[in-house]
Amino acid sequence: MAVEPELGASVFTRLNTEWTWVCAQDRNAQQVRSWLLEAGVRCAAEAPCSLDALLGLLQERSVRDGHRFSDVWLGGLLQHATGNGDGAQLAARVVVQAMLPAAVRMTKRSVRANERPDEVGQVVVAALYQAVRSYPAARRPEQVARYLRLEMWHHVSRDLKREFAPSGTELDERLAAELTADCDPAFQAEELWLERAAAEAGFDEGLEGARREMVELLVWALGRKVLSRSGAAAIADHYREGAPGDRAAARAVGMSPAAFRQKRCRAVAQLRAAAGEWVAAA
Repeated sequence: MAVEPELGASVFTRLNTEWTWVCAQDRNAQQVRSWLLEAGVRCAAEAPCSLDALLGLLQERSVRDGHRFSDVWLGGLLQHATGNGDGAQLAARVVVQAMLPAAVRMTKRSVRANERPDEVGQVVVAALYQAVRSYPAARRPEQVARYLRLEMWHHVSRDLKREFAPSGTELDERLAAELTADCDPAFQAEELWLERAAAEAGFDEGLEGARREMVELLVWALGRKVLSRSGAAAIADHYREGAPGDRAAARAVGMSPAAFRQKRCRAVAQLRAAAGEWVAAA
């Protein structure tokens, strides 16, 4: 379904035009229908032939039946949205179109003084694509739309800080709450807590995609005393974007590179041993 952005934002206009082209290809509707049936969405068998009408039906049912229904069809598509093939691109594009109203709302709430809505919209859409293409569908099969909005917000908040906010200016918690206004209060509190906990632990950078999953795991491991703070830092530094490498990291803490690598290996082994408990707690 096409989305009316009410922003004069050409990025959303272009997406709607692209969506019309995607829907014009009958094979796309057939492919999406097969994925939905494979995921257990039985109503797809008798759904309209048009891809746009099919998405509209899914969204209407989601409003009526709630996240238990949307989790099934969104999760089924997200299972196919990774990788580089045409199928992955189609699955991701359908999910992006379904989440476009949330992206429009996030753009409206994110525009501040002296910022062009279309430029902010491009940041939001890029964040949405990244969230869709990196979503851990197997690990997070519930509240899928909610977690997609959350991941989108993490990308947006990071990129707005870097590209638009004045030097040294942080997006405050009030704006963070506005950006996640589509989520319930408990959800907002959980995510703000994660950012604070990660910052206190010293690995608050790179809260996106696989890196964000790593941060969440490390915060959990620290809270359960699975890892020491230095062990968690050794792992976080290794996966941090733009990490300096073992030699520089070892020098910063007064260790040899070999000893530093051994420390990280021990921490990874401790995490592995606690993996079952982590999955159960997720």
